[in-house]
Amino acid sequence: MNSYRLSGFSALGLNPATMQILDKFIAIGTQLKIERPGKAGVVSLCDTIDGPIVKLKNGSVVYLATPAEAKIVNDSVEEIIFLGDILFNYGDFSENGHKLIPAGYCPEWWIQEVEKAAKEKFSEETWFNLSSQIGIAENRLNELKENFLTVFPSVEEAGKLSHFLNVPLHSAYTYHWRRLSLERLKQLFVWLKQATLEYQDDQTKIVKKIILPWKKEEHGAVKESLELIGMPHKVSIEFIILENEIAQTLSLLFNLKEIEDLKRIILPETAVNALEAINAISSVKMKDKSGTFIGARMGRPEKAKMRKMDGSPQALFPVGEEGDRMRSFQAALVGGKVTADFPLLYCQKCKKNTVYLRCEICGEKPLQKYHCKFCGDLSKEQCQHGPTRNFGKITIDIKHYFDLAMKQTETKMAPDLIKGVRGTSNKNHFVENLAKGLLRAKHNLYVNKDGTIRYDCTEMPITHFKPVEINTSMEKLRQLGYELDIYNKPLETADQILELKPQDVILPGFNSLDESAIQVMFRTAKFVDELLVKIYHQPPFYNLKNEGDLMGHLVIGLAPHISAGLMGRIIGFSETQGLLAHPLWHAGLRRDCDGDEAAILMLMDGLLNFSRQFLPDQRGGRTMDAPLVLTSIINPSEVDDQAQGIDVVWKYPLEFYEAALQYKPTSEVKIAQIKHSIGKETQFEKMGFIHQTNNLNAGINCSSYKTIPSMMEKLRGQMELARRIRAVDTMDVANMVIQKHFLKDIRGNLRQFSQQQFRCTKCDTKYRRPPLLGRCSCGNNLIFTVTEGSIIKYLGPSMMLAKDYGLSDYLKQNLELTHRYVESIFGKDKDKQEGLGKWFGG
Repeated sequence: MNSYRLSGFSALGLNPATMQILDKFIAIGTQLKIERPGKAGVVSLCDTIDGPIVKLKNGSVVYLATPAEAKIVNDSVEEIIFLGDILFNYGDFSENGHKLIPAGYCPEWWIQEVEKAAKEKFSEETWFNLSSQIGIAENRLNELKENFLTVFPSVEEAGKLSHFLNVPLHSAYTYHWRRLSLERLKQLFVWLKQATLEYQDDQTKIVKKIILPWKKEEHGAVKESLELIGMPHKVSIEFIILENEIAQTLSLLFNLKEIEDLKRIILPETAVNALEAINAISSVKMKDKSGTFIGARMGRPEKAKMRKMDGSPQALFPVGEEGDRMRSFQAALVGGKVTADFPLLYCQKCKKNTVYLRCEICGEKPLQKYHCKFCGDLSKEQCQHGPTRNFGKITIDIKHYFDLAMKQTETKMAPDLIKGVRGTSNKNHFVENLAKGLLRAKHNLYVNKDGTIRYDCTEMPITHFKPVEINTSMEKLRQLGYELDIYNKPLETADQILELKPQDVILPGFNSLDESAIQVMFRTAKFVDELLVKIYHQPPFYNLKNEGDLMGHLVIGLAPHISAGLMGRIIGFSETQGLLAHPLWHAGLRRDCDGDEAAILMLMDGLLNFSRQFLPDQRGGRTMDAPLVLTSIINPSEVDDQAQGIDVVWKYPLEFYEAALQYKPTSEVKIAQIKHSIGKETQFEKMGFIHQTNNLNAGINCSSYKTIPSMMEKLRGQMELARRIRAVDTMDVANMVIQKHFLKDIRGNLRQFSQQQFRCTKCDTKYRRPPLLGRCSCGNNLIFTVTEGSIIKYLGPSMMLAKDYGLSDYLKQNLELTHRYVESIFGKDKDKQEGLGKWFGG
């Protein structure tokens, strides 16, 4: 448990090497379902925590510190022994009401024990006195203190500090000894006594290598002990080699100069595990490296893409059935007319009907008319027969409105495809000016239900950033108010760390699968400027020359199911798919960042094009996911209080780690949090963090779940990964895949098959029951909306998974009954029996 600049508020940290070794299924922004402290969290990158430990196909065990190292060995990995560390913020425990849990021994814990012991030993000039006593230069000690997460002592230095100050051995040389039983430790000692030692030189007797005999049949079980504790080693044909720091660590722990030294060691029979036994016999003490293991599984993948409604419309203007399947104006223009629900509006000056709230000819406001099914068109809302309607099914000359839009936008050649909606869903059936749709199509943009252009992305918190991470020049950042870094030094280099202002946002710049936010927002700004000039006859607002000119412009952030938008300012674009913003900004959206998504829209687009009149006339549609109100300034006391729990310290006290060992409540450890600064000058600034990361973009930026084309290939990859991870029960994974995904899909589609509609292949009209003619009213054929293939696609793999992984008879019988039910509907097909190899690459 610790804080860093991308954690907290349901965000967690993983080493980028862990993401790489998991076949890229976990990426920056991916949601993880976790056992504790909450239900889920969004993944961010932290390269100052431990990476994974893997076993290669040749039997060697390797620790992977960087994604580059992981990439080299990825194809050679036989088993993933440890997935590495996972980093949580103190606030995630305090705000979820979860007790503290033991953390694995780590550098930030070790340095505090060293500092405490040194201060107790020397009342003043601590490092100078310590340096003179143990023979480590004072500047070296200061380096270890200041850069404790990236600069580690050598084994020799760690040994000196441990002996003199009586502190545990540094975590870099501590292995997972607690996982080893006393019996296994005894077997390991027997094996070690058969080893040969190699020294750096014969005089100092510093051990360089420990060479163990290796025969799989004889030593296979004891080699597993080295794997259990996560001790890297190399395997050759006849030997297993422990070298460099590993050999020196064992030499330090057991005072090993000669192999004969091991014979003098007597392990205590009362020890519960290997860690307790070694601490009883060694002059150097160790803390538990393992801490608490936490189960996790992938939730939803990360997301960053422009929002598109069903049919991907570019204008909130109906094309009716005349728009065909594509709902295009081009198709409607062929017939020259559109029949749909339109508002009943009449221009008294032009003496003609219109569908716009301003007459397209004279610009005057038309008269609202009403319709009674008995009396016909009326000029008043009430009739003797009861309430009237202010809209009706009307046939309009679509060419008239399209030509007018072409003229308004000064367009000589229309885009190849301009898409509308089948029909409007708002209460009064008001339509949008078709010219707006034409301009959106020109700029390859799509409209949302409220008339705006939305970009959806995964929410991720951040409190500090580097200019190099967000692709913004230092000159521009200085113009935006970022003049000093966190150390109060003038901003001069791209790798200085800056504290994020509470309403500044960093948008997704990743554009491998879908267009990045920077591309969409740039085109949106161009669209708004053209709209201002050609439709509203106003000067352009943005005047962007390149994408970098977006920096400093305002946006609206909006969470799903919420009716309040929050203003933010663009300061850069990352290489991730995350919406990176201050935790207070995310809290202002009423979201907790556990993998949820939010929408971004340009402020001027919202001010010009949003209309409540466009919102669907149905429960939820009138209020949810619409910026009905806009918050311009964040008040920390009014946002979701979960964000107020994020800590703001530069280090956790030693008492915190000790309290975690005893599972104490978070309330018993006093750590400064955002809530303690509310109402003070520091409520928006001076936030601290402990863990650093070199570059927040330097990990997996897109989950392979999104890049793998078919579900079968995704399943194959999932099962292979489950097989390789030692902590995972492959049978349990197969069971969950069938129970929670395949069976639900099969049965759901079976139910839908009996209730399905029928769809026209041309106009896309859907029928609950097919007409007696057996074809659509437009004359074209009808097809099923739920097909046999969609029902049976997972049945074969499910039955074979159940058989191959020895799942329960109950599940097998359940699948068999489902299989028989499917056959009773579609009939038997003996030729469809296939081998498991088709699905799993055999």
